[in-house]
Amino acid sequence: MATLDAISRGRAIFAAGLGGPIEDEYGSCGEPTDPVVLAGRLDEGLELLRPYWSGESVNHDGRHLSSSGCHLVARLGPTPRPPVWIGGFWPHRRPTRRAGRCDGAVPLLHPPAPQRRPARPPVEIVLGDVSSCDQAKARDLLGPLADAGATGRSAAIVENEEVADWAAGISA
Repeated sequence: MATLDAISRGRAIFAAGLGGPIEDEYGSCGEPTDPVVLAGRLDEGLELLRPYWSGESVNHDGRHLSSSGCHLVARLGPTPRPPVWIGGFWPHRRPTRRAGRCDGAVPLLHPPAPQRRPARPPVEIVLGDVSSCDQAKARDLLGPLADAGATGRSAAIVENEEVADWAAGISA
């Protein structure tokens, strides 16, 4: 992260979340697949970012992670630390609260989208979705999201209607 932060001149963004599908990403490697355990690991790791990014020696003996006298040799770029954005399914409370403790959110939405602006700017909200190439359909999807306060979008454009129907079924 320090290298990316330096070469981007402080424009790098650190994003984290539980990941998924959990069975594939964790279970196939023999790791725990309990979302509560994974969330605990993530929260503990996020708490350690600032101490590590400070360049100071870190001593930590937590429930999931430990380090003794560890410090990062590479220094971060021109900013004290990169922004930290958290991904998670909206409106699940835990990832939303986790994002509220950080700098931004990347909510994965299950329709319908929220219809009001976030209460606490300046948290960045970047949405991920699968869209049709039809501009009217994309406008119908994005209008309410922009009204709700979305500040960016990451999309997979689906041109094959069979794949679009499958993707629509996942988010339904």
